[in-house]
Amino acid sequence: MQNFSVWKVTLLVLVVGLLSFVSYGVWAAPSGSEVLANVDQAMKAESKVMSQTMTLITASGQQRTRELQMWSKQNPSGDQMLARFLAPADVRGTGILMNAEDMWLYLPALGRVRRVASHAKKGSFMGSDLSYDDMEQLGSKGFCQDFEASLLGEEVLEGADTYLLQLRPVNEDSDYLYLKMWVDRQVWLPRKIEYFGEKDTVLKVLTTWDLQQIEGRWVAQQMIMEDRQKGSKTVLDVQEVSFAVELDDALFSTRTLERGL
Repeated sequence: MQNFSVWKVTLLVLVVGLLSFVSYGVWAAPSGSEVLANVDQAMKAESKVMSQTMTLITASGQQRTRELQMWSKQNPSGDQMLARFLAPADVRGTGILMNAEDMWLYLPALGRVRRVASHAKKGSFMGSDLSYDDMEQLGSKGFCQDFEASLLGEEVLEGADTYLLQLRPVNEDSDYLYLKMWVDRQVWLPRKIEYFGEKDTVLKVLTTWDLQQIEGRWVAQQMIMEDRQKGSKTVLDVQEVSFAVELDDALFSTRTLERGL
């Protein structure tokens, strides 16, 4: 009889412990908005200078490689980003400036800066498979301003434990119906993003590779954007990146942009 009572007590302790563990797990699970906020915090920096190569690969396998440098900075009035193409000769000197919601383009052949309409930010970024909006979100702006996130669950992707998010655009004029984002639970960087259009069609897929810690921050050394409709893809490889830089606000001006290389 005594052994039976001990067994009941032991069983009760195990059940209570299990319930507590389950309750804690549910309570401790982050919300979609919390995960996305961590993504933005991991990707954004007070200031950043990055050199990249951009390889454009057509559906038939033809390749073109470009070199560019990007500067970005957080500012209370809106994030700022400047990009300049260094090579090859046909794009050398071309510059793009994004300042909050405004965008300007400098083409050496024209020798002047022209303002770009806001709807043009949805177009191709210099012939790549990324739009200007895509580049801004990945390079400086982040996703929280443009999307509301819900947590769909957890998955293992390429050996990494990830949170799976669904992102719904807050603006009706978005190019995408929604996004699915797999976020690395250890470093809070996206490992994969699927961009969906009407009828749940996958328009584009972004994957990130070779995550490395640089100056105390995690960086994806390579990003690949595939256009599932065209069969083309764009590969971005980081050559150098630094966060320990002070960037003057004057750098992000049309005067600097027009100055060229």
